[in-house]
Order: sequence, then structure tokens, then C-alpha cells
Amino acid sequence: MRVLARGYGALLGAGWRTALTYRGALLLTALTTAFSLVIQLAVWQAVYANQREIADYDVSTMTTYLLAGNLLAVLLSNRVDDTLAGDIYRGDHITGMLRPIGFLGTHAAVALPYLAVRLLLVVAPLLVCAAGAFTLAAPGLAGLAWFVPAALLATTLGILLNLLVGLVGFVTTSTWGVRYLKGTVVAFCSGQLVPLELMPDATRRVLECLPFTAMVATPVRLLIGRLEGTAAWQAVGVQLLWTALGLLACGAAWRAALRRGEVNGG
Repeated sequence: MRVLARGYGALLGAGWRTALTYRGALLLTALTTAFSLVIQLAVWQAVYANQREIADYDVSTMTTYLLAGNLLAVLLSNRVDDTLAGDIYRGDHITGMLRPIGFLGTHAAVALPYLAVRLLLVVAPLLVCAAGAFTLAAPGLAGLAWFVPAALLATTLGILLNLLVGLVGFVTTSTWGVRYLKGTVVAFCSGQLVPLELMPDATRRVLECLPFTAMVATPVRLLIGRLEGTAAWQAVGVQLLWTALGLLACGAAWRAALRRGEVNGG
């Protein structure tokens, strides 16, 4: 246990230093997120020009939803898929298997300081700027209390999903296309761009059966009070279920990848 603690501690420290090294990338992430958010808000301002509410969303609630959804999406991008696939292509997963800590656990641990840096240097400044520039719907204490664990579970799901995408490196020579597809699917199916309540009933029912809504729509709807009481408990329960299934899927995919792997040399 002590060896594991020291190992993970070293990984967290190295991940923190690496994340702070690429400050230009953090600035670019902040600028692209801000630009995307401004465009989305401009479109919705035009939509609300001649009406006060859409599906019980007024303009301030919609602004809060889009802001929270886009900032949460920043934390879903954790580079685990890229670094994991890179290790596989270079063959570094072989040496990784010799370490006292798990290979997938190593990549998940390195993602944590990266997410912490993004939270402090990207999400927090954008939140402060948006609060001063736009009229937001102030969340209640209950909404904030539900949002924190839901956001943590959503971030965990993001790490698990990216671990699965990174493991695709065992069956393809490049994961770029898969990562691009994953980003597009998550942005649309998670409710990041459009609240689920505004989608056709059939589409909404299908999306609510997928894990992606647990990554954005669930924590944001909890934040703004769209899910309360029993519905809130059920939503977080679904997040826990998807997290457990994600852990099982990562374990199964890793075992399948090991059976597929080959080592050449003499």
C-alpha cells in the first residue's frame, strides 16, 4: 500500500508539472471555449428576442445552462485518450505493465492534476468573466450541493470514456478519427449544446438511455434545479451505474488488449 501511495504521489506531481508546462495550450483552450460560448449565447439571444421562455427556460436560465455545460465540457477533455494511445504506439505499455501500479490507473492518475490545472486556470477565470458579462440564474444551495458530486462523477465518466478510446490504439494505427468522433458525439448527445428538454421526445428518450447525458446534462440540470428530490437521486444513481459499467468496460477492454498484443525482438 505504501509503495502504491508513493507511486501515485509521484505521478500526481509529475502530472502537475507537465500540465503547467503547456500554458499556451491552456490559453488556447480558454480562448476557444470563450469564443464558442459567445457564439452560442448570441444565437440564443436572437431566439429569445420575441419570446420570454422556451420549454420553461428563460434567457438567464438558458445562459446559465450553456455556461455550465461548456465549462464542464472543458474538464471532460483530459488527454487520457491521446497519451494512452501514444504509449501503446511506442510500446511503452510493456514497461508500464512492470510497474507496481496499474497501467490504466497510471493514466487516470496523471489526468487528475491536468484537470485541476484546467479548473484553476481555464474554468474559474471564464466563470468569473461570464458572471460579470451576462445575466445568470443564481443556483440554489440544493442545486450546488447536487452539482458537486454529479460533476465529479461526470469527470470520472470522461476519464473512463477516454481510457476506452485510448485502448483503440491496439486495433488501429491512429486514434485521431475516433477521438474526433467521440468529441462530436459527446458534445451533441450529452446536452452540452442544446438542453434535452428542447429535443424531440423520441430523440430525448434515446439520449437519456445513453451514458453521455450523465456527463453534462445531469449535473447541469441538477445545478439549475430542473431535477429535484427523487428525480435528483435517480439521476445521480444513473451516474453511479454508468461509472460502474465504465470501470468494468475498461477492465474488460484492457484484458482483451493484452491478449491481442504482440512483442517482437530477441
